[in-house]
Amino acid sequence: MREIIDADAFARRLGIELLALGPGYSKMSMRVTDDMVNFHGTTHGAAIFALADAAFAAAGNSRGRVSLALHVAINYLAATEPGETLYAEAREEYVGRRTALYRLTVTDARGHLIASCQALAYQKNEWWTESSSEG
Repeated sequence: MREIIDADAFARRLGIELLALGPGYSKMSMRVTDDMVNFHGTTHGAAIFALADAAFAAAGNSRGRVSLALHVAINYLAATEPGETLYAEAREEYVGRRTALYRLTVTDARGHLIASCQALAYQKNEWWTESSSEG
């Protein structure tokens, strides 16, 4: 599963790195670059969301079952600037037959909460295989 997650081209382009992966859990990091800021000079919300979403995808698919986002709600709590490293953690809170609920947090290097999210995933009745990662 780690190889599939590491192959995410969008996350790679943003410099998002997988730091930890376990059943229903992931932790990722991203260094904020100059091209990730908004017109206020602070980290663009889309960059923060992308980091949280990458952690969500990793945690949701960590058990090998194909899992897709249905809904993500994000609350931005603090601003960051270029040069800072952000960390996103995704933790599974509930798993049903077809859906799973996750709590996502984005923090800075000092552990300050930057964003908090709740995410809902749809879990398909199929499992990741080498062929499912090709299409």
